[in-house]
Amino acid sequence: MMAALLKRRRRSGDTGAVASKATPAGMLIAVGIVYGDLATSPIYAPKALMLAQGGSMTRFQTLGSLSLVFWFMLMVVTIKYVCTAMRADNQGEGGVFALFAAVRRYWRPASVFAMIGAAAFLADSVFTPAVGITSAVEGLASIPQIGSSAYWSQELSVMISIAIIAALFLIQHAGTHRLGALFGPIMSIWLVFLAVTGVMYLSRDWSVLEALNPAIGMQFLFSGENKAGVAIMGSVFLALTGAEALYSDMGHVGRANIWATWPLVNIALICSYFGQGAWMLEGHRTVVENAAPLFQIIPDIARPFGVILALLAGVIASQALISGAFTLTAAADGLSWLPRLSMRYPGVSRGQIYIPSVCAALAALTVFVVLYFRSSSAMEAAYGLALTVAMLMDSVLLSVYLWHVKVRRVAAVIAGAVFIAVELLFLSAAVSKFIEGGYVTVVIWGLVFGAFLVCSRGVQLENAERGHIHADDLAHILAISMADDKRDLVSDHLVYLTPDMDRDVEKDVAVSMLHRRAHTYWVVNVVQSERPFDRDWRVVSYGRNLHRVTISLGYKVPQFYLQSYMRTIMEDMLSRGEIGRIDPPIPKLATKTERLGIGSVRFVLMHRVFSPESTLPESARTLLRTYQWLKRTISKPVEWFGLETNDPIVETVPVRNGEEVRVPMRRIP
Repeated sequence: MMAALLKRRRRSGDTGAVASKATPAGMLIAVGIVYGDLATSPIYAPKALMLAQGGSMTRFQTLGSLSLVFWFMLMVVTIKYVCTAMRADNQGEGGVFALFAAVRRYWRPASVFAMIGAAAFLADSVFTPAVGITSAVEGLASIPQIGSSAYWSQELSVMISIAIIAALFLIQHAGTHRLGALFGPIMSIWLVFLAVTGVMYLSRDWSVLEALNPAIGMQFLFSGENKAGVAIMGSVFLALTGAEALYSDMGHVGRANIWATWPLVNIALICSYFGQGAWMLEGHRTVVENAAPLFQIIPDIARPFGVILALLAGVIASQALISGAFTLTAAADGLSWLPRLSMRYPGVSRGQIYIPSVCAALAALTVFVVLYFRSSSAMEAAYGLALTVAMLMDSVLLSVYLWHVKVRRVAAVIAGAVFIAVELLFLSAAVSKFIEGGYVTVVIWGLVFGAFLVCSRGVQLENAERGHIHADDLAHILAISMADDKRDLVSDHLVYLTPDMDRDVEKDVAVSMLHRRAHTYWVVNVVQSERPFDRDWRVVSYGRNLHRVTISLGYKVPQFYLQSYMRTIMEDMLSRGEIGRIDPPIPKLATKTERLGIGSVRFVLMHRVFSPESTLPESARTLLRTYQWLKRTISKPVEWFGLETNDPIVETVPVRNGEEVRVPMRRIP
């Protein structure tokens, strides 16, 4: 039912209709997709709060910590994201790129803030699987038969976590559309389980509800009994991880479905936090080696079920972040913030993207994080930093949106000031843990942000002075050039692949055509359509020897059959008399294409390299060299289009940008 609803939505392309009305199926989808990270926070956030106070907590410390969790969850998740940000959509879509698209024409620095936020989200995509799965696996120690066994150790916990993480990444290529229907029911059961176990322990000591008083939280934050100082906010923030997903996934599940489900989810989470608080008031202690308080409030008979359910919830939360990372990377690719990446669509909709290079990078980094930190508690110092930065960038862009788009300038100033102040408080707490592991997050974030910055600027430098020539003029010049039969024929047909959609032809392509003799020249653009199985094409001809073809392929249609697509196009045009028939000189040695009367076909790809004659400053030269190195490392257009067997021509053209260098020389007799 869930998969069918998503399929109907994406076929129709209607996001507004789904967003305007909540449905039972849509609500179930929202629970399965949106709340994974928030719903697994009760596993590790209370444990982090206890460890921040040295492993045991007084009544004042317990109530103060719970008060901070309750009120900051209300402020950040409910007020900022659910009530405010979800009204700031871009045609029904949410997230940092939706905000960027909405405000980019009003505020030029928006791209930098969007890059920072997107890079932070991708860094978080490394830590969410690591923390979520590792903390759930550590819950096995709370089962007496396992925890007391001589075979159980932290090393075994790490090995099990890595095995689950590896399996999760290995199945990404097949898509998760078959398993996706189970996400909603499993997460619903998990949330009910959290609420029930929380209320069971809460009923032992209702006085824990005193934490609903915000004054207790503020008094605790600035009191001498708070052993962690402002750094306690880093542990509080762990209860808010996943808030950004509410907004980012709005376009997938619908605004109304999130609005309808969040109150119920919020109640379940608060019940769990306050139930664990009642357990803390009994004087219980926890240390790194032991399981989280969540598992210790579960009755012994139900604990194995609770651990398994927590592990499933952790896997679902991890899957949501991995899928989000693929979607965000695809958006960055579309903005030219990354070199063109190979993408696949294994599911039933375009929303299910698989990017092999991103999957491999995330898997390697996640396994590294688990091996490096070796416990969920050690990872928590690095975990909150990435999400804090992502949320802070959302707040900045949201303030600009409210100022320019909603024309509510007083509200924009107030909301922006409050949200930014709160997140700066969280950021200061996260930065204070830089030495404890936050530097790992900074390194990952820095690499991604650096790639975004280099690629965006590199594209600008490459495209600065391309220039074009009128296609009609080029066709006339080519007709004269082809009359010179003294030059060797490179191929009967030369197909130039270019992303440039201009009606005219790039100068570099035109120059290459003049240098390479053929009977017919083609300028081909391959674009991806919004529908899954399109195989459409259109042609504009400039005489019989120059043709511009646009091939529109559905997102489920592979691009590596480009030779077959071009053969079909040429056959059609040959049958209509739009191109001339070319019979092979030696029929027995001819290829299939040549036997059809099409003749030989070769593809040409333009590869741009830095020219030493450029007058660019050294900083721009370094950036351009770095960008071109990234393209060579990541981008492999010959493989995308399946041209390995075609003997493609890779045409090297210089990127000069600016006046050519004039070198003075002295003539001697």
